[in-house]
Parts: sequence; C-alpha cells; structure tokens
Amino acid sequence: MRCWLLLVVIMATLRQVEPSLDLYVDSQDVKQLLGVSSQLWYVHNGTVNKYALGYVVVVPPQVNSLTFCWQALHGKTMPYSLDVHIGNHEALSKPVYNISDRGLVPTRPAAWTLRLACTGKLTTQVDVTITLQVPMNTSLADITTLAILRKKICLRDSEVEAGGVSVEMVEARHSTTVVYITLACLALFLVVVVVLAIVNHINSNKTTGRRRTGSSQRSTSGNQSSVAVRQDVPNNQRGNIDIGGIGKTSHSSLSEMRRSPQPTNTTTATTTTTTGSPEPQYTDPRQSDISAKLTGLSVSRDCVQLLEVDQEGTFGRVYHALYHSTDQPHPVTVTVKTVTDASSEVQRSVVVSEGLMLAGLSHEHLLAVLGAVVAPPESPPCIIFPASSQGNLKRFLQGCHTLVTREVVSVGVQVLQALAFLHSRLLLHKDVATRNCVVDEGLQVRLTDCALARDLYPADYHCLGDNENRPIKWLALESLAHKVFTPASDVWSWGVLLWEVMTLGQQPYAEIDPFEMSAVLRQGVRLAQPINCPDELFKAMTFCWTTAPRERPTVEELIIYLTNFQQHLDRYV
Repeated sequence: MRCWLLLVVIMATLRQVEPSLDLYVDSQDVKQLLGVSSQLWYVHNGTVNKYALGYVVVVPPQVNSLTFCWQALHGKTMPYSLDVHIGNHEALSKPVYNISDRGLVPTRPAAWTLRLACTGKLTTQVDVTITLQVPMNTSLADITTLAILRKKICLRDSEVEAGGVSVEMVEARHSTTVVYITLACLALFLVVVVVLAIVNHINSNKTTGRRRTGSSQRSTSGNQSSVAVRQDVPNNQRGNIDIGGIGKTSHSSLSEMRRSPQPTNTTTATTTTTTGSPEPQYTDPRQSDISAKLTGLSVSRDCVQLLEVDQEGTFGRVYHALYHSTDQPHPVTVTVKTVTDASSEVQRSVVVSEGLMLAGLSHEHLLAVLGAVVAPPESPPCIIFPASSQGNLKRFLQGCHTLVTREVVSVGVQVLQALAFLHSRLLLHKDVATRNCVVDEGLQVRLTDCALARDLYPADYHCLGDNENRPIKWLALESLAHKVFTPASDVWSWGVLLWEVMTLGQQPYAEIDPFEMSAVLRQGVRLAQPINCPDELFKAMTFCWTTAPRERPTVEELIIYLTNFQQHLDRYV
C-alpha cells in the first residue's frame, strides 16, 4: 500500500514539473492590429491553439513592431529556438528582435518585441513567418513547432509622404508576378494542345476521306473548347473558398454552390425549367400600385413638424422632424424625405413611388414607412421614416475611423437578411448600396428605399445617353448591358456594398469612366482587394461578381458562408 501511494505521489510530482508554456499577444496589441480588446492566445497552459496559428494577421503600415508575451509555467525552465522568415527582402528589412535566437523561456511573465521595418522601396504585402520551437512535454527531444503568421503592409516612401496609396495600385503590383507565371503556363499548355491536335490529325488521315474530315473537325473543336480561359470569375480566382474547420455540409465552399436558373427579364420574368415548373416571377416594388400603398399611410400635413435639414440636394431634402401620430401620446423624432417647392411634377411623383417602395413590408433590417403626406397635390410630398441615430450608412462610413472584420461581416449579413426577405416576397431592390442604408447604435443596419439617392449622391449615378440615371458602378454586367435584373443582380450589388464597407465608403471604380464600365467588366476587371481585407471575405465578393448570373451564390448561401466565417473568426480571440 505504501509503495502504491509513493508511486502516485511521484507521478503527480512529474506532472507538476512537466514543461508548460503560455504564449499570447496582449489585448492592447490585439486592439492595434484587429480592433478587438482581447488577448490572442497561441498557447494557453501548454495547450496549442491551432485556430489562432492558422490565422494570418495583417500588420498595417503604421505598425512597425510586434510584441509577444510568454512564460514557462510551474517554475520549470524551457529552452526555445526562434527564427523569422520574410517573403520579400526588397520591401522589408531584416527583422530585429530583442531576444536571442536560442535561450530559455523565462519562468515569470515577460514580453519580447519583433521590429518589422519597411525599406520604403515598394508598395506591397510581405509574408512574415515567426517560428518558435519549444519542448512541450517531459522529453526535451520532442519539439513542438509554433508558426505564427503575419502579413506586413509596406508602402513606398513617396506614397507615405503623399498620405496614402490606392488599393488598386497595391493589388496590381502585388499580382504582376502571378500574372506573368499564369501567362507562361497558359502558353505552354497551348503548345501541348497544338501538338496533340497535330498528332490526332495525322492519325485521322489513315481513315476514309469523309470520316477523316469529320474526325479532324471534331478534334479541332474539342481542343479549342478545352483551352478556353474562363472569364466569368474576376481576377482568374477560381476554386473553393473554404474556411478551415468548417465542413462542406454547411455550404462553406461558395464554389460548390450553384444557382437554379434565374429570370431573364428586367423587372418581371417567368421562365420554365427542364422539368416544366415555372420560375418565380419577380417584380419591381417601385412599379406597384401607389394608391393601394397609401391606404392607411396618408396623414395630414399638420402631423409633421420639420426641424433642421440633414441632407440637401438640387431639389430634394432630408429633414429631422417631429411626427404627431394619433397612436402616440407624444411626438416622436422621425426622418422626412421631401422636395422643394421648385421641384417638378415628375420629381414629386418619383419621390413618392421610390419612397413607398418598401411600404407594407415589416422586417428588422428594412426601414419601415410610418406615413406619407401627399395632399394637397400641388404641395411637396413628404415621406416619413423612423429616425436612425447614426444616419446614412455611407456618410457614417466616411466619417468612421475604422471597422474591425467582425463588424464588416455583421453589416454584410444584415443587408443580406433584408434582401432574403425581399426575394422571398418576389421583390427586387435593384439599388443595393451603402447610400441606401441607415445605421443605428451598435452598428444595426437597415436597408432603405432609394428615394432622393440620385439627387443627394449625384456622383454615384450616371446617364449613358439614354436619359436614365442609373448606379452604373454598382450594377451587374447583365443589368448594365441589357437592363436585366434578378436576385443574382442584387447579389452583385451587395458585393460592391461590402467593398464599400471594407473601404469605409470609398467610391468603387473611381478611375473608370462610366461609359467604359460595360467594356471593362467584360474584360474581367473587378474591384481590387482592400488592404486589411481577409482573403476569405474578398473571395466572397469576387464570387458575387462572376459574369454568369447562375454561378453567383444565392443570398441564403452567402448568409451561411459569412455566418460560418464569423464563428470561425471568433475562435481566434
């Protein structure tokens, strides 16, 4: 019995002195990198966080040093070996850290710093791999390798002095080498195909003349189709978009999601599938019966007290106002869209039809319509909406300092949920953009109508000689070229909206003439990946911009994908 107790004591003692480690990034440094006040653990009480090690943290240009905290636990010293590898020595100087390459992990909490200094010669993204080797069990010969991944953003000195650099420029320079390699591989592939075609043709000549001709033609046609380069995926980015640790049963791979056939008319479409069942018929809510929508919404002009102007265009105005509703004992603060006395009859009619496009619909991420003042007809109409604490989403983003990735994803999912509701009612929005959203405290977003958007945001709309002012740079290719609108075209516009959110309200395709947009999109040109945008999130955008509408993900698939991405992101911190 005594021997048994002694053995138990010895084993417990061995467990207590077993080498163990804590390795993490302090919450203050995580806040600087990711915008989240939380510690980022790589090893906690000797347990390795594989999710955190698999995540590439982007280091912005203004951050030049990384600090890591560590401690060997239980008072047991632990040897380590440190190595730092960088992917581009021309853009990033040799890393410098304030500890030796080899040594002992301190038994008390301590920190060490890695300095990443850009040379100022290039504007690019540099891969940085920090490799730490430590023994994680009683056998010092059994080494655990911890690879911490970073992506350092470097800017050219002239661009730093100028106050920034365009995202498109960074993307273009970063991808030049990839383009050259791709063209070389394509050329080699074409040579191989031509050789095979010649051999096939020679073999075919041994058959009869008629069969020889037919076989030669079929062979040539087959080879041409096999070497055709797909242009419907922007930037030649094709393949799965998988989040590590998420199974395919949850539809996390957007490349495997395929659409059912989409309608083909501009506002309404009824098609028939191969099984004979008709496709849903989608409509434009702007073209619905206005008189029916006004039933129960018309209120007296005396119920509205206009206060200060929030936004003003050429003929349109957005007011902060008080609404004296018969259902409320006290007036409530609202937002009112109206026009000036000098507005035309057509402008007044458009404000009413567009302002009431979402009337009668109830969803937490759609802006409701509280009432409408349309009498007398000769007076400017007023459309009454609930007030939002932060106002228009585009203006909010342009005045915002920064958004972390989980906030960007949250905004995107909320707009998708609004679109899913509209599509379930067989309605199309046709103008999905940050200018047509409002935001409240806690980054709660609601999709709105598009009334006055052309007047308040004239730079976002263009006429291409057809007297129709359209959001050219938000439109899908088929909508731009043929005025075809479907749920898939709403998905395209949502992808541009997510790019807006990621860039804090920048103008998409700012350097491209509106008259050239259709040709540019046909050539495969798409928006570049914003700095600090995770690859998984940008790939979701690019799949929204595929040329073929049927190959774009549905709204529901995007919600699933982004929800899974958000859950996976939450595991890191």
